[in-house]
Amino acid sequence: MSPRLTALSRLVRAAAWLSVGTLVWLSWIPRDWEARTSLLGQVEHAIAYGGTAGLFVLGYGAALRWWRIGVPLTVLGVVMEIGQRWVPGRTAQVIDAMASGSGALLGALGGTIVARYLLKPEPPFR
Repeated sequence: MSPRLTALSRLVRAAAWLSVGTLVWLSWIPRDWEARTSLLGQVEHAIAYGGTAGLFVLGYGAALRWWRIGVPLTVLGVVMEIGQRWVPGRTAQVIDAMASGSGALLGALGGTIVARYLLKPEPPFR
């Protein structure tokens, strides 16, 4: 592994963990602090968790199988959703937890497929 790839891998790993922190922060802030997009909340959940899963796949590569990333992020989504019951102005919804989990699993699976092509070692010259 080249030093450049190692540095890039470390950067992507840091971005993945920063994304987890961002997911926790955004899940547990009061409703008054939220800034929403024009997308449905469930679409926002799927994109956020899918993107985080994709970063983990690209950062850790073949070291982790897709489900070893998708399942913990799905659990995180459920825990974050349950925790919203105690946040002012927020509600816990099963559909939001399902959207987070779906995004995490699809992001991890999709990221694995993409990583296989992006991180594929080049064949030696013949």
